[in-house]
Amino acid sequence: MPVKKGAQIAPAKGKLGVLLVGLGAVSTTFIAGVEAIKEGLAEPIGSLTQMGTIRLGKRTDNRVPKIKDFLPLADLKDLVFGAWDIFPDSAYEAATHAGVLEKELLEKLRKPLQKVKPMKAVFDQNYVKRLSGTNVKKGKNKLDLANQLIAEIAEFKRKNKCARLVMIWAASTEIFMTPHAVHRNLKSFEQAMRDNHRAIAPSMIYAYAALKSADADEDDHRARSKGAHAGPARLVFDKHSRQSRRRSA
Repeated sequence: MPVKKGAQIAPAKGKLGVLLVGLGAVSTTFIAGVEAIKEGLAEPIGSLTQMGTIRLGKRTDNRVPKIKDFLPLADLKDLVFGAWDIFPDSAYEAATHAGVLEKELLEKLRKPLQKVKPMKAVFDQNYVKRLSGTNVKKGKNKLDLANQLIAEIAEFKRKNKCARLVMIWAASTEIFMTPHAVHRNLKSFEQAMRDNHRAIAPSMIYAYAALKSADADEDDHRARSKGAHAGPARLVFDKHSRQSRRRSA
């Protein structure tokens, strides 16, 4: 398949909301790192976007700008964090429990970390056997839980005046599941959520909520673009596997 050339990349204007599913060791280290960089307490060591480079042309051309200078990426100062977790602890309390970061650094970041308080999570112990928590959503079925997430995503975007949103899965790895007939299309998937089908795991509910929220933003953009040209707010779901941990959504 030929590679499309000359693609237009819209500039990253406004605030970028980062919604984390799970507020444990990985998420709190991520948030603390960004906040430490904002405060001038640390350098973005290990960050591909902030310190990584890209080679342009031939090696002999010596054109190796930083990725952040080559692509219109969001500035770290424009990142706003939100999260869901099965424990009600703030990011500061969660980071303290995780024990990854130095206490001295955590104290300097106490104020911004305490502001990040997790929303109630969509959680089912059938999918993560060794975890349990009290900060968990209740609903008549899985579709109801998804709609609660969609409402929270919209409220987070409005309250924090975000132009764009991204969702990152940072919760514990769920049990292995094979594809099921209910996954074939949107209609069967939504009916399965209404029926509380076991083939619909919490991670799928978050993915559904993210995608539906992105669709809503696109519809809103189309409506607004008829009278004024404004960039659409996009929401992406990024799921990656990792080892189980004590804290998770």
